[in-house]
Formats: sequence, structure tokens, C-alpha cells
Amino acid sequence: MTETNYKTLNYSVESGIARIELDKPPLNLIDEESALEYHRALQAADADENARVLILSGAGKGLSAGVDLKYLMQFESADMEQFLRLFYVETLKIVRGLSIPVIAAVHGYVREGACTLAFACDMVIATDDADFGYPGVPNLAGPPGMHVWFLQRLIGRMRAAELILTGEPISAQEAYQLGLITRVVPAKELASATEELALKLCQMSPLALKRTRDLMYQMEDMPFKDVPETALQALSAAFGSEDGKEARAAFIEKRKPRWTGR
Repeated sequence: MTETNYKTLNYSVESGIARIELDKPPLNLIDEESALEYHRALQAADADENARVLILSGAGKGLSAGVDLKYLMQFESADMEQFLRLFYVETLKIVRGLSIPVIAAVHGYVREGACTLAFACDMVIATDDADFGYPGVPNLAGPPGMHVWFLQRLIGRMRAAELILTGEPISAQEAYQLGLITRVVPAKELASATEELALKLCQMSPLALKRTRDLMYQMEDMPFKDVPETALQALSAAFGSEDGKEARAAFIEKRKPRWTGR
């Protein structure tokens, strides 16, 4: 199924995989319209019972060059705050609330706001010609928003400071070595590698994927004293679910499980 009522992206669902491809030539720049359409596509995928996994990608020469600076030219602080509530706050809220995992398949340039989109996903597969950059300090004379939080936790304060304060991009290989992305593949293998991972996830219990994903975000900043009880409750609930019982039966009977999502 392909929906055509989008101006800035392409959306489709096939074989259990929902796909959102940013398509706003020439650079897939982000503004209010594209942010709202992205939110709508995310919600469409989440509501589609045929969608088990979501893949985010970009048409053209890269995922996105980030927020459209020309669009921001007339903004005052209040305007920027309103836009960032839409793009930062609402995007993260929607993505983290999804019931399906999200994979970013990126190539070429991934800048600032595009990094927000990519690193909000659960996994990132990048081509060996991709690079990631945060030009907020040189281009906006301001911090790159949530990346101050993301980067310090992922790669440490000093490496984060270098990336943020200089605005210099890093290669996909370096991003992989730093633990920012999941995998690096040759450009010609991006589609197949991403689909292979997505199809593997499609074989899992949809209930298990949702509950595990929710637990990961719940535990992200949880004090350790709360972890054992939270983990106990999560695993016990899964054990009593229909999918949990089916998983054990299928393993013992050496057959493929038949998931109900309950």
C-alpha cells in the first residue's frame, strides 16, 4: 500500500515493513510542513496492523541537510521555540510512543535536524559514504538542541564537545566506532541490509517488540534501585501473554511461532 497525499515524503507499507522516505528536493530540508507530514506518516504506520517495522530513509543525495535556514530567517525566539516544540519535542514523543521498532537507513549527508531524526530511531544503518554533522554553533550561533544530551551519553563529554563546538562532520565509519550508529555498509547494499534487518524483526512477536522497546526507554535514566523490580514486572507480564506461551511452545515443538500480538 502506497499513500500519495504527502508533499515532502513518500509513505508505503509492504511485507510488514512501513517505509518513510524524505523527498523534498534538493536537500530534504526540514520545516513545519515536513515535520507535520513526518508525524502523520509515523502515526499512520503505528495505526496500520500490517506494519511490523518502520524504515526511515531519504531520497536524493542524503537523508537531509537539516532544518531550512531560509525558513528560519524571519524567526524570533518565540517563533523558534514554537517550531522546536513541534520538531524536537513532538517528534521524540511520537517516535518513542510507537509500538513498532524504527530503523534509519541513511546515506550521504546527515546534518543537525536530520541527526535528530536518525538518532531518535532504534537502529541506524549507514552507507560508507555517509557523514554526520552538527553545525548549530557555526550556522546558528547556538547549541544543537537535544544532541547535547544524546552525544554526551553516547560518546562522552569531550568527544561530544569537539563535534558540537566545531561543527565538523564525521564519517559513518567514525560514527560506528564511537557507537553512534548500528552498522556501516557499502552504498549498493544499504537497501538490502536494511530490509534484511527489518524482515528479521518482522518474525518476532509484535507484543515482545513493543514491550521491550518501551522498557528500554523506561530504563534509560532509571535509578538502578528501581531496575530489578521493573525488570521483574516486565518479564513476568510477558511470560503470561499469549505470545509468551506460544514462543515457548514453538521452541519445544521445533516450529515457527504463530504470533497473535496478545
